[in-house]
Amino acid sequence: MEQIDTIIDELKRQNDRLAIINQIPKSINVETSYEEIIELVAEPLHSVIPYDLLSFCLIESDQLIIRSGVPKNEKILGQGWILDKYNSAPWKAIREKRCFLRQDIWNDPHRYQEDDLLRSLGIRSAIMSPLLIKNEVIGALNFGSQNAYAYSENDFVFVQQLADQLAVGIHNSRLFHEVSKVKAEWELTFQAVPDRLFMMDAKHRVLRHNKYDIREPEKGLLTCSELFGCCGAHPENCPSTRAFETGMPSSREVMDPHSHRIYDVKAYPVPDESGRVNYVLLYVQDITGRLAMERQLYQSAKLAAIGEMAAGVAHELNSPLTAIIGNSELLLRKTMDYEVCENLLKSIKTCGQRSKRIIQNLLTFSRQDSCAFEPIQINEVVRTSLSLVSYQVSKKNIRIIEQPGKGIPMLMGNKQQLEQVIINLILNASDALEGVPEATITIATALIEDGRSGQPAVAVKVADNGCGIPSAIIDNIFNPFFTTKEKSQGTGLGLSVSLGIAQTHGGCIQVESSGEKGSLFTLIVPLGL
Repeated sequence: MEQIDTIIDELKRQNDRLAIINQIPKSINVETSYEEIIELVAEPLHSVIPYDLLSFCLIESDQLIIRSGVPKNEKILGQGWILDKYNSAPWKAIREKRCFLRQDIWNDPHRYQEDDLLRSLGIRSAIMSPLLIKNEVIGALNFGSQNAYAYSENDFVFVQQLADQLAVGIHNSRLFHEVSKVKAEWELTFQAVPDRLFMMDAKHRVLRHNKYDIREPEKGLLTCSELFGCCGAHPENCPSTRAFETGMPSSREVMDPHSHRIYDVKAYPVPDESGRVNYVLLYVQDITGRLAMERQLYQSAKLAAIGEMAAGVAHELNSPLTAIIGNSELLLRKTMDYEVCENLLKSIKTCGQRSKRIIQNLLTFSRQDSCAFEPIQINEVVRTSLSLVSYQVSKKNIRIIEQPGKGIPMLMGNKQQLEQVIINLILNASDALEGVPEATITIATALIEDGRSGQPAVAVKVADNGCGIPSAIIDNIFNPFFTTKEKSQGTGLGLSVSLGIAQTHGGCIQVESSGEKGSLFTLIVPLGL
């Protein structure tokens, strides 16, 4: 009868163990903390397995750290305790990936790091089981009893089954917390960006925005054009439209029709695993202030060039003005026949028109221009530029050779800005020709294929047979304020500003130089942005 009762008790305990194991997945969810996991299993376990010390530890950064246990506030081998990697029983269970049973710790001939601590707590026997997920160990589950030989073979099997179930719950909880942490960090990063970020779908509906909540119950999801203007009236020009269609990043400068602020809008496609673009990330940066500063910088460099051209312009005006004054005096002093008077008046008119043209070119070049682009002819830009610097260059006994290309179509650009680039390249070339015999500057235009995009572009080449640029500094010549000239002769802004203008036009400036052949600067501007 006693044997039957023992069998019944054992069966009841096995059923209780199975109930506990089956209950664990239902009780533990991804939001359950480590402390809550131990609390959920601690009390039921008392009825199916003897223990006076219960804990589980996790591997973090190659360290085995006790994360929770019972008694709850145990100071020795409690929460946060780090176990020795090379001489601790839980590490042995982890390395061997199987349960490790110690029936009589106090008399065990092998001493582990934690044995003295276990003895101070009165723990005489222990069982450690690895927490396994797909054959990868994430930690260990540990039981300790104040009685020697407290654990049987059945306990050994049960602890391993219990550890397997706990491992799944702990692993899912860890993954959830890691994902939540990363999500929170990205959310903070997303909100910390000072410029506007939009995540939108193919219908241009904004799903997320880093500045404010864009979900309005009455309207539903808003579009990006409703939020800040953008290209609502011309969706074909919208960078996000191009990003959805091409699967490539796209950008454009747009003006908000309400605030008249200028924005640099960049669209980045977000493809799925198949490569299909379902979402686009829109980065919107207010560049109104930056453009204003660039215009001021361009103007400063332009005024410096005007100062350098002042003597030449004065001489250009002096010749026709001398003719005008002389002819006027002749008309006032003598009585002449009609034909002579007519010729003198024609000369006065011609010289006056020449003076007007020189002054008009100078005013056009010096004015604070807008960023507006319009169709322009590059050969006309070169001619106007030369008219402003021809005397400045010719007085140095420098010969200018013009080689205008034929059949070059109109390009979209800002005439005054491109004139500023060409004038700067010509003046730099004339400075490089100081003391050079048979000094020559060659200016050529041509229609080429842009090597970067493969699209048609216009090239303006300014070549000289001067001293060239030393290889040690050629990489620095486009840096702001870098100059080899005397302080009174240059600001170091010319090439930097010129490069900025070229890039604003979607182009670039290339340079080739050698001591024997001089330098060649090539301004490349695509036909259309």
